[in-house]
Amino acid sequence: MQKVIHFRILVDYQENVFRDIEVKYDDTFLTLHNMIQEAFGFDNSQMASFYVSNDEWEKGQEITLMEVMEPEEEGEPIWLMNETDLNKIIFEKGQKLLYVFDFLVMWCFYIDSIEVKEVEDIVILPRITQEFGSSPDQYSKSDDIVFDGVEIEHEDDEEDEDELEELFRMMGNQEDLN
Repeated sequence: MQKVIHFRILVDYQENVFRDIEVKYDDTFLTLHNMIQEAFGFDNSQMASFYVSNDEWEKGQEITLMEVMEPEEEGEPIWLMNETDLNKIIFEKGQKLLYVFDFLVMWCFYIDSIEVKEVEDIVILPRITQEFGSSPDQYSKSDDIVFDGVEIEHEDDEEDEDELEELFRMMGNQEDLN
């Protein structure tokens, strides 16, 4: 038997789109990054980072694809995807991560650990176990940046959080299609 983490990954998009992925418990965040890219049909051409999160989807410790600047002496250490094992952060059901891909257009993925379990040794991992909805085109978001001195305020973050929580609750009640 081999130990795996079953993740549900929801992309922040106008339609409900998610993928369930199973990854070996002792794989690195780089493996999870590559599986997300494959599962959503992205081409892996941009920078990305994971962030340890909580039930309010706040960003915590960053786990980055590559080191782009030196860590501050007293600041948080830089964790790299290829050096950080998943089981260092994720070891039980319900733990959450944020994954941001392409910092110019900010594709944001909400990741929930659905289960930590064992599967037969013959199961080939990592693997996609469920797909819901059509993946967005990686290049469908605009990268226009407007600097006109106007401060843009996001309206009602609490309502967005409630919608996200409700969506995860609905998806959590679905039966596994595989």
